[in-house]
Amino acid sequence: MSDPMSVLAMAGATTIVAAMATSAWDVTRSRAAELFRRRGADEPATVGAQLDGDASLVVDDPDPQAAREDLVRPWARRLAALLHDHPEAGEDLRLLVEDAAADLPPGAQNWVQHVTAHAGGTAFGAQGPGSSVHVHLPSAPGAGSGPDSGACGGPTGGAGRPG
Repeated sequence: MSDPMSVLAMAGATTIVAAMATSAWDVTRSRAAELFRRRGADEPATVGAQLDGDASLVVDDPDPQAAREDLVRPWARRLAALLHDHPEAGEDLRLLVEDAAADLPPGAQNWVQHVTAHAGGTAFGAQGPGSSVHVHLPSAPGAGSGPDSGACGGPTGGAGRPG
């Protein structure tokens, strides 16, 4: 995921899935389903049913965290497609991420994400509000390792966490 809308879609997916089976779920579910109204009047019900089914998977799985990890990518794709077709939904999704992350129980606010770029690619990662996105650009062969070597980052060293 390299563009800002894809990063937002991943943050949205991570937050929505993190809210499953928590006290933040009902409000998060409603707001997430409502985002899809832009695709038609019936979409919130369809998406709501998918969210309910996925939340049931989390509840019923002996390893709820593993179930959540499996669900993030499909929801990121759905949200990215929505944002591609309806970029105006971006602000609503950003607000959903901020509000839902703030409502998550403390144990659900600790997320881990691994982002890898290969063959000179660029990788971005973000999780929820207050996240840092650190861009690590490939260095030219023989380049030094100082501050001009192509990496930039903040004090968190690349770790994002909800605010």
